[in-house]
Amino acid sequence: MADRADIVATLAEQHRELEQTLTEVLNVPAGDPRRRSSLKQAAVTLACHTAESERHLHHFLRRYVPDDADRLVQQQVTDLLRAEETMKDLEFTATDSGEFDPLVRRLIATIRRHGEHTEAVLFPRLRAAAPPEVLAGLGDAARQVEAEATTLRDEVERSERPDVIDRAQAALAPKDTRTKDARTTAYQQAERLDRFLTGDADLPDM
Repeated sequence: MADRADIVATLAEQHRELEQTLTEVLNVPAGDPRRRSSLKQAAVTLACHTAESERHLHHFLRRYVPDDADRLVQQQVTDLLRAEETMKDLEFTATDSGEFDPLVRRLIATIRRHGEHTEAVLFPRLRAAAPPEVLAGLGDAARQVEAEATTLRDEVERSERPDVIDRAQAALAPKDTRTKDARTTAYQQAERLDRFLTGDADLPDM
């Protein structure tokens, strides 16, 4: 990933990474342990993608594309929830069962539709409306999420537990969003990032 890639480039690259990793799962023989290993890594990438969208992208859509932000955000949330639910089904499905490959293909199709819509509709509007320095700062903040997942990737690779997507989401949730008031805290966190990107505050502890 290039230095200072903005959030649009960062999230678009994850679309490509997810689809490629899942395609590799299909290219490995049924029952091969590499299937499960690649699926775990895809689950962490999906959790990172969702966390980056929720922490950074959605707030700035509402700021810079206010006329259509609610619809765009809802589409994002719906797409990613569908992907997560299919990933959860895959985590509890044997890699050599007759159900595994169709589920992988369904997940690939969901990620592809999500990526195509996001890159054709949402990203151009955000890039046209938001200053380049803001998008670059958001890219830096998004990559912090991936850095947080480095240890997690090693842990899930060694673990036999199947619930990777849930554990990844819990691990990547901001520290103070693990309470009943998670939505309010996430919004406050986005506001702190907003102030940082406009020069009014230090980098928040994300």
